[in-house]
Amino acid sequence: MFNRLIFDNEMIDFLEKTSRNNKVSMLLIHGHGELIDEEGNFIKRGESDSLSYLPKSKFKKVLVDPKNPSYGLLDNELPWSNEVGRVDIKVGRFARKFLSDKAIKEYTITDQDIEYFVNLYKSYFQRNPDNLRVIEGKEILKWYLDENYQLIDGNCYGTLWNSCMRYRDRNKYMTLYTKNSNIKMLILLTDDGKLSARALLWEGIIDMSGKSYKVMDRIYSVHGHDVNFLKDWAKENGYIYKTEQSAKSERYFTDNDVQVKLDLSVKLENYKMNYYPYLDTFKFFDEYKGILSNSEKFSYQYVLVQATGGLEPEPNDSGEEEFYDEPYDEN
Repeated sequence: MFNRLIFDNEMIDFLEKTSRNNKVSMLLIHGHGELIDEEGNFIKRGESDSLSYLPKSKFKKVLVDPKNPSYGLLDNELPWSNEVGRVDIKVGRFARKFLSDKAIKEYTITDQDIEYFVNLYKSYFQRNPDNLRVIEGKEILKWYLDENYQLIDGNCYGTLWNSCMRYRDRNKYMTLYTKNSNIKMLILLTDDGKLSARALLWEGIIDMSGKSYKVMDRIYSVHGHDVNFLKDWAKENGYIYKTEQSAKSERYFTDNDVQVKLDLSVKLENYKMNYYPYLDTFKFFDEYKGILSNSEKFSYQYVLVQATGGLEPEPNDSGEEEFYDEPYDEN
C-alpha cells in the first residue's frame, strides 16, 4: 500500500544513525518496493526488545481513508497513538518478516547481521537507572567537556554535541555551577562510561508568590529517546522540567504532567565570578542581589546569553550570533 516502511520519529532517529554501518538498518529505513515485505506499517518501539506495528489487515479499521496514502502521516497521530489491532513482535523476527527474500539475497543478510542489529537496538534503547547519577561541584566541569561525550561509530550526534560550552577553553565559564550548592547536574552514562545526556538541577527555586520548586533545566542528549528517560526521573524525584528543550521557552514547564507558565528566580550563594556561563533558562542576572531568574518581571542588569564568558556581548565577536540560534543555545 505504501511501498515502504513508515516509522515514528524515535525509530527514524535510531535507524538513520545506525544505517551508515548497518545493512539491516539501511534497508529498513531506505528500502522500498521489492526490498521489503509490507506486512504492516506505522512501526514504533515496543516493550523491551520488541517493535509494535499495525498489520495490513487492520488498516481499514484504523485509517479513516486508506485510499489516501498521506492520511495519518502528517497532521493525524491516530496510527501511532491508537493501539487497536497493533501487533508486538521481537526485533529479530521483525527484520526477517519485513525484509524481502530479494533484499536478504542481494545484500547478503546473514543470521549474524540480524543478531548484530538486535543487539544494536537493545543497547541503543536501554534504560538502565544505574547509569543515572547526580553530580555536583567540580565534577560538573568534567562532564561539560566533549572529550567525555558518547560517539556513535565515531560520529557526533544530538543536542549534546551542539553545546557551545563543550570546549575545554570554555570550561572555566562554568565555575558558577561549582560554587553554589543548590546547583547540581543529572548525567546519563553509557556502560563504558561516556556521557549520553545531561541536565542541570536547580533547588531553592521560587515563584513570585514564594512557592518553592526543584527544576530540571534543558536536557542535552545524544539520543532523542533519552530525553523522556530524564523527564521520568525528574517526575519521580519531585522536579518540574522544561516543556520544550529549548533556550527560547524559559517560562514553560511541566509539573506532574501539567504544563504551566512560571516566573521563577533563584538566590545564589556565590555569584561574583570572573566568567559566566551561557544560560538557557535562568538567564536574567541581578548582579547586586545575586539572583538569577527566567523572566524580565524580576530586576536584572544582564542577560547571560554570551558564549564568551562575559556579562555583555563582545563587540568584535563575529561568531556571536550563532549561539542565539538552535541548537547552539546552551546552559
